[in-house]
Amino acid sequence: MTLSKDGYAHEVISDDTRLQLYFSLIKDGHYFYSPPHWHGHLEIVFIQKGEMTAWVNDQQYHLHDNDLLIVNSRELHSTKSFENIEYLLLQIPFDYLGRVISDVSLIHFQEYFPAGVTQPAKDALYSCLFELARTYTEKEDGYLLHFSSVVYEFLYILYRNYSRKVTPEAVEKANRNFEKIEEVIQYVKVNYRKNISLNDVSGILNLSPEYFCRMFKKHTGQTFLEYLNAIRLIHFHQDLLHTDYSVTDLMARNGITNYKVFIRTFKETYGTTPAKLRIQC
Repeated sequence: MTLSKDGYAHEVISDDTRLQLYFSLIKDGHYFYSPPHWHGHLEIVFIQKGEMTAWVNDQQYHLHDNDLLIVNSRELHSTKSFENIEYLLLQIPFDYLGRVISDVSLIHFQEYFPAGVTQPAKDALYSCLFELARTYTEKEDGYLLHFSSVVYEFLYILYRNYSRKVTPEAVEKANRNFEKIEEVIQYVKVNYRKNISLNDVSGILNLSPEYFCRMFKKHTGQTFLEYLNAIRLIHFHQDLLHTDYSVTDLMARNGITNYKVFIRTFKETYGTTPAKLRIQC
């Protein structure tokens, strides 16, 4: 699976031109971290095997076998998966939903469905996901017709049983907060190699550093420094795999100055040291 990312901020989904959605069965044997980003799609993540940690706005979820996560459109989220994970990923464009659901911008779907909870409607959702995986894998004659019908069945069950309507005022407030965070994300995207202070980023929004820190943590689930270091780590990781620069040079090129913190964070994220990962790859 290849997801095109605009600086790890706004994820651009490669839609299947026939179904106008993105679907994949993912098997990954490596550690993977995707820092906070957003996109205009409804995202469904169904864990088949392994572990994943996900942050959606200010909520953290530890996902295991048969856990289901729904990420609503324009929600900041990040994920960290561990070795030997298998999961189903379905991403549905917002206008796909808008064709069949009235006032879709005011609809918020339940996010987390733990495996241990049994409910008839939840079981029906799971049956749809298993059927999508089977249909996609076997690709029988006419499978796209059946696949599309199962997607609509899944959305119908989700909408009727696990959605709520929010007020236009609540949506407007959420959008204002979202736009503030997005402005900071775009700034970091361009300037992550530089020495960025809290005064720099809080000044962009005309907020005090203290208020900015509280707001950023509330809406991303992590401190600004944790986010900044994660972005630097992502770029370091890419450079490590695709260049011959030394670890020290790559740290300098990506704005990383604290070696001890960096090495600890790298091992927590990728399961090994930079030198060993370069040899493995």
